[in-house]
Amino acid sequence: MEIGSEDGRNMGFLRPLISSYSLPLHGMTAIPGKISGALMVVNSIEDAVPLIHGPIGCAFQRKINPFRPYLSFYETPCTDMNDVDVVYGGEDKLSLGIKGTYEKYHPNLIVVITTCPSDLIGDDFRAVVEETKSEVGCDVIYTTGDFTGKATPRKPVGYQDTLYAITDQMLCNGIEKEEIVKNDDSVNIITFPIHGAGLKVAEMASVLAEMGIEINQVCFHHTTVKDLYELPKAELTITNYPMSWAILMKERFGVDHYEIVAWNRYKETRDPELLNPYGIEGGARVFMEIAQRLGKEGEAEEVIARRKKNALERLSKVKKHLEGKKVVGMSPAMLRDMGMKASVIIYKTRGLERRLTAEAINERLNMSLELARKYGSDPEVLVNPTFEEEIRAIRRTGTDLVISAGATAHRYNKEGIRTFNLRGFMLFHQRIGFDASIELAIQLKEALKRPQRKKNPLLSMLEYDPYRTNLLPEWATLADMFGMLREGAVGDKEGLGDRYEV
Repeated sequence: MEIGSEDGRNMGFLRPLISSYSLPLHGMTAIPGKISGALMVVNSIEDAVPLIHGPIGCAFQRKINPFRPYLSFYETPCTDMNDVDVVYGGEDKLSLGIKGTYEKYHPNLIVVITTCPSDLIGDDFRAVVEETKSEVGCDVIYTTGDFTGKATPRKPVGYQDTLYAITDQMLCNGIEKEEIVKNDDSVNIITFPIHGAGLKVAEMASVLAEMGIEINQVCFHHTTVKDLYELPKAELTITNYPMSWAILMKERFGVDHYEIVAWNRYKETRDPELLNPYGIEGGARVFMEIAQRLGKEGEAEEVIARRKKNALERLSKVKKHLEGKKVVGMSPAMLRDMGMKASVIIYKTRGLERRLTAEAINERLNMSLELARKYGSDPEVLVNPTFEEEIRAIRRTGTDLVISAGATAHRYNKEGIRTFNLRGFMLFHQRIGFDASIELAIQLKEALKRPQRKKNPLLSMLEYDPYRTNLLPEWATLADMFGMLREGAVGDKEGLGDRYEV
């Protein structure tokens, strides 16, 4: 297994394309829902092929609106359900689809992804899969979006559900617990497929290796079906956030799990630092906690201290250009590692109000304010401001830089305000470790050097919602409608929201 490459992609030429691709209209439908989330998992397994059991539009939608230009899901065979199938059932088409998919692609795994029509008419997916997989030469599983249930940490739905289906239907049926030969002091590192695991885990793997911790598998990076069967050999699975399939792995195979975002401990301590595992201090904490789970504290102390010292020395050469600079849209890493100050906190609650209690919404705001003050800032707080109110506050406080995604940066640039695309940094650079902070500091330094020229791009000619400044009024209305429709299904009014988003 090769850890640290970018899967052969030259991201240099793609980054400008991706930035231009993040238009206000696009992001509305590019959400990791049931089908798209499942496709992300299957697309990340080299010898697996999805089979979408539904109308042809369900297979084609991600091709016309992929998450990124390089994530177009080229192979999406479909059973092509029609009106007749909805009336009489689509099980025969599903059986033929499984056989046809194997005959065309010869994969080692076929993942049947169900859709709304096939779910609603009550096709017996399990029976069809069990009956048909003996007629093809590969594993066959199915994912419906409902396996993990509301009582477990299940979002994003399609991603979680597909991994649960792989564990439950494939690994648990194909491996006897007694036959597993454990790799002592080894871990699985699991990252979201869209993040690009090869780029993200190289430093983590290096630090863990110095501690005497072996990497059993990295998923998803050149992952094969054979690699998936190796997952139960690890002692610990490391994930970004709580995952239902990792809980199942512990129940069935005794593989413990560790989440780098310490949600459960946050609920006990209310320490907001536990929700941000990035930056130099965050990385040090995560590495020590992993070491403690494997009884490697002694080895970890020297490695972490040495790596941390080296990173702080390198960071000090860059951060002198950043200390005291005022930013909007801060993160704890910027304040803690860079010495920057939060000048304004802009807090927008529309969208949160349908999913969170008023107490949870206030708690999120208080967390941001607490972190800002902890690191020496005294920011002005704006709740649901108009864009004009944002601009006035930014100018009034002498802000040097606004942290803004590509979809909204042009509006600040038009006002002569420098911006920094933190989302781009998160996609290509952010990772657990020490080096990411130095890379962030260098990029912030470059952003502050850019001239404060007023720009008037074509996007500025569009009219935007006064409160959700990245959406056109029509799309803001659609967002409200979608929020109302999904409110009953999500029903997350108990905590800080979807755990993977915090």
